[in-house]
Amino acid sequence: MRLFMMRAGRPSARERYSKPRRRDTEIYNHRLPNARAPYPLKQIVTLSGDIGGGKSSVARILSASLGYPVISAGAMQREIATSMGLTTLQLNEQSLRDRSIDDRIDAYTTELGETRDHIIVDSRLAWHFIPAAFKVFLSVDPLVGAERVFAASRSEEEHRSLDEAVANNRTRTQLETTRFRALYGIELRDYRNYDLIVDTSYVAPEVVAATIAQAFAARTDGRPHARLWMCPQRLSALPDAAGEDDAERDSAPLQLRAVDGQFQIVSGRGQIASALSRQVPLLPASLPSDPR
Repeated sequence: MRLFMMRAGRPSARERYSKPRRRDTEIYNHRLPNARAPYPLKQIVTLSGDIGGGKSSVARILSASLGYPVISAGAMQREIATSMGLTTLQLNEQSLRDRSIDDRIDAYTTELGETRDHIIVDSRLAWHFIPAAFKVFLSVDPLVGAERVFAASRSEEEHRSLDEAVANNRTRTQLETTRFRALYGIELRDYRNYDLIVDTSYVAPEVVAATIAQAFAARTDGRPHARLWMCPQRLSALPDAAGEDDAERDSAPLQLRAVDGQFQIVSGRGQIASALSRQVPLLPASLPSDPR
């Protein structure tokens, strides 16, 4: 296919995007639209996230809302795996030894960003290859994500038990983290990479899609928007951040900390309890701008 071919004389997608770029000054929790990279913004939404985060379901609903077609790199990856007689986990393992697999997907994604607009790209790395997009990360509790993957029962991702789905998801995540770090020098769960982070653990995909659409509209109109939305049920089970056990912090605004991509509570447990009692589906939170 034309999109999968590398143009002669042009650097590869990896060569163009592997070097870490200096980040412009940004408003982290309520970012103004042009506060980041000096790229002309496009009407493209990229959906990245945790395994089992619901990207495909959310993409379909968001597509109906925005009227944008969905382009799925995950579907392409599964197609490649099937054509090679592999599972997606085995394809990830082989990708560590065979760069042509990543090159093929990277070139496709880069071409999308250069030639298309008004699209939704369901891809774990599209945010990296399409700098002008509105970048969304869908987070999910690991057990909930495994339950979704197990229930989906894709033929190329067959799991004999929920425990096996949990283990396979953990292995896939570790393999992807290692590969992305080695190939591109990036951290998938450095949340500074994204314009919006939404927890999908205990909320309907329609609510997630509506949250994305509202934030996307705010960005397009030049208005600030909350960047992190979390499910109160998941928040209630999160640990407190080290050294943050002051009782007065319970009544403070909700603030989280991310350590190796995992969230911890800094303050705001009072807000969480209130949201649970009122059955609020998603709660806005702030997140310090440090990468860890």
